Amino acid sequence: MAIINDYGVNTASKLVLLFSIFCVITRSSCLPNSCLLVRKYTMKQNQNYLLSHTVALIGLMGAGKTTLGRYFARSLSVDFIDSDDEIVKRAGISIPDIFELSGEEKFRDIEQRVIADILQGSPVILSTGGGAFISPKTREILGNKSVTIWLRAEPETLLSRMDNLHSRPLLAKGDPLLTLTNLSDERKRYYEQADVIIDTDNLSATQALRELVSALQERDVLRLENTVQKEL
Repeated sequence: MAIINDYGVNTASKLVLLFSIFCVITRSSCLPNSCLLVRKYTMKQNQNYLLSHTVALIGLMGAGKTTLGRYFARSLSVDFIDSDDEIVKRAGISIPDIFELSGEEKFRDIEQRVIADILQGSPVILSTGGGAFISPKTREILGNKSVTIWLRAEPETLLSRMDNLHSRPLLAKGDPLLTLTNLSDERKRYYEQADVIIDTDNLSATQALRELVSALQERDVLRLENTVQKEL
């Protein structure tokens, strides 16, 4: 379902146009986290967009969750939250240190509690860690209180988007491509349970954004504020 604004432009086209201009300015056509500088965008007062649920982006590291999620949140004037960043704030140490000192099981427990707390608040764009959706409890929480979007990509694509492997505990040792391939195989059956699946391998950032916006419109999660008011 496309929602048309006062100028005859649907929501997806409006957001994608903004993102296209943004990518031209930054000379970016792909999804790597390091290639985008997010610019503040304020919509006109009568063209505010509303989210009815938190949008949780899931997938392996390098999928574009932070890049796409951060810009999308700015465009909608809603908060963007990275669950890994929240974990670091609460723990007071880095994620690699949590893994080293307490192990992955303890990390997943902290992650579950952090995500549950985030989902108690107003709708946001949430970027989750690559392993968050593997935990049955965390997966249940996300499934009940958010719309989950799997940003899917092949291991080779994921690796090409990452520039600091030392900050990623699961890739810090051994062959990172082999590790990503194994993780992809292991986690696929969990990621496939997401509400929406978007293949990002051959998509530019603008195309991925278009897919995301259209999926949210179809589920009536993303709507124009004045459209909602008319219905009320």
